[in-house]
Amino acid sequence: MTETRAADVADRLWRAYAPFRRGRDSAGDLASMFALLVLARFVESRRDSADDFVKQWKRAVAEAETRISPVMGLRAALSSAARQPGFPLPDVRAFEFMNRYEQPDDVPWTAAFLLALVQRPTPAEVGAADVAALLLDRHLQESTVTAGEFPVPPAVARVLVGLTAPGPGDRVLDPACGSGGLLAAAVAQIAEHSRVDGAFLEAYTTDHANADLAMANLAVHGVDRPVVRGSDLVSLFNRHDTPEVDVVISNPPFNRRIENVEKIDPAHLRFGTPPASNANFAWLQFAVNRLSPGGIAAMIMPPAAAWSGGGEADIRRKMIEEDGGVVLAVIALPPNLFAHTAVPVHVWVLARDKAHHLPPGGTDSVLFVDAGRLGRQAPRRPRILTADDVERIAVRLREWLRSPGTDSDEAGFSRSVKHEEILENDGSLDPRLYVNVERERPAAAPDLTRALEKLDHHVKETASSSAELAESLARYERLTRNETTLSRPTLGAIAADLLVAGPSGSHIRAEDYLDAPGVPVVMPKDLTDDGFDATGIRQITEDHARGLDRFRLRRGDVVLARRGELGRCAVVREEQDGWVCGTGCFVLRPTDGLDADYFAAYLRGAEARDWLSAHSTGSTGMKTISLAALRKLPVPLPDLGTQQAIAAMMARLDHHKRLLREQLDLTQAIRRDALNWRPACPPDEADPLAHRPVPAT
Repeated sequence: MTETRAADVADRLWRAYAPFRRGRDSAGDLASMFALLVLARFVESRRDSADDFVKQWKRAVAEAETRISPVMGLRAALSSAARQPGFPLPDVRAFEFMNRYEQPDDVPWTAAFLLALVQRPTPAEVGAADVAALLLDRHLQESTVTAGEFPVPPAVARVLVGLTAPGPGDRVLDPACGSGGLLAAAVAQIAEHSRVDGAFLEAYTTDHANADLAMANLAVHGVDRPVVRGSDLVSLFNRHDTPEVDVVISNPPFNRRIENVEKIDPAHLRFGTPPASNANFAWLQFAVNRLSPGGIAAMIMPPAAAWSGGGEADIRRKMIEEDGGVVLAVIALPPNLFAHTAVPVHVWVLARDKAHHLPPGGTDSVLFVDAGRLGRQAPRRPRILTADDVERIAVRLREWLRSPGTDSDEAGFSRSVKHEEILENDGSLDPRLYVNVERERPAAAPDLTRALEKLDHHVKETASSSAELAESLARYERLTRNETTLSRPTLGAIAADLLVAGPSGSHIRAEDYLDAPGVPVVMPKDLTDDGFDATGIRQITEDHARGLDRFRLRRGDVVLARRGELGRCAVVREEQDGWVCGTGCFVLRPTDGLDADYFAAYLRGAEARDWLSAHSTGSTGMKTISLAALRKLPVPLPDLGTQQAIAAMMARLDHHKRLLREQLDLTQAIRRDALNWRPACPPDEADPLAHRPVPAT
């Protein structure tokens, strides 16, 4: 229903603009439309205030109603709003209707657009980001883009975001962002957990005319003060003032010539210098260069990059075999996804260090996915990947990263292939070479009976868990029924001397970390609601760890993040005993009156997270809590028995949630297999022409 209302609003706005479109730069106009969407939403949030920009906005609307150009009023309103705290656009002077040298009549569409903008429902009421996406899609349908940075369809953007899974605190880069669609999709995922600070997005465009459009698009999607810069590939390679990033997602211009390739520092071309005639392998190497050790990239590439010869083949082979390789997966997407071109594309999933993403012994493989037959297509319209299609691709990669063996293969769709086999095929990374399409037609129906038996077992296990959960809740209610007052001492009062900040960076330097097994060092990224995630955890020598005895973890300690997603924490169990609390974390050794699991459950709750956020410093995307502030955290402190009952109830809820999730995954798998089933043909009917009578001669 919301999508339908957003479509209606977008159609209303485009119809208001369309009569003025002939002969205009619609991309520049679209950037100005997005700026007005941002301004309108800001005005609606402050409509009862006496701020100048609210008055100027109302005056501009009144002028539009009397057929007077509202441009001067909109300029004043936008300039005034830009000086207000919380206004997301960092620089409003870039937008076309803000050009002081143009007369109001030079921007004739603003009156009609403004009147359509203030009609109910407004974009803010149905989702300004959804309206902006539909306006951009309308612009693409009616434009003639033939080269450069092709805008990425929303479903393809969701594929790349699903493959890289950006989260709060991650630094995300798109070096050829076009209209900002990929970053907007990443923002939409991150925004489910927190607002996105523009400082944690790094965006460049090779077409400088796209910078304003991308910046406004990101602001509409809720990014605080985004910055998009024009640049070129050589300049990007040679920048020295940019930090490592956690995620790279991009759709760089295909097969474009590299001007001045000789000016790229050879140290940045780890796998070889690409030919000046084609930048594809320069973009791929640039993505790998910018990643942090645990980072991941998803790059859209033309199919030819998977099998091209000459110097590109040499680079591709080195990307596969040198230093354990950097290619995690290659996914072939269907044709006709992009407006104005039927060309299919591949998505290359890359890592700076595959060992951070795969279990030991699994780094010598690449996952190939042939998704070329997914999606649906209406006549004379681009092909569209469904939400199930997008999820199927992302789930396959996640499953493979956990277990890269051949048991994760799916006939006709995906296959895990060893480096050795790839190199025997001259380093080709074309999924069609490795995924046997014919195997998708099974000789018989899949064994749904066994799957249903497994589902029945899950249902019974979930029912048993529900009964245990009810008992846990009943115990909690009995313990808290007579509770009339609840003390809320500060954390410092409970355990002032037992709360320690992790060691500074001088205690553990980058060069101290090992490639071989050692003593794990816990960072914020290693903390999850389920405990510790040892995938990609950094390690130091035992001798080094002995010198950090104050920071060694003991069973029952609570480790909590001091930056990023505040409230993230985990309780130390027997298997983590002796690990080291790293920079960016605190460790608390609970007293006899404080249960560790209860305290961890409280920290993960909304009350504690809100308090920590309110008392933190730093940007929206990377908040930091100090030790002094943390000691002031009020902690509701019932008696120890009640604490343990609450902790048991939360653990039971988490267990029940996992069971329900597994049951849902299994149900989806059964549904998928049932839909993919095709009846087998008897041998003599396999070819319908084989036994056709031969006409008499």
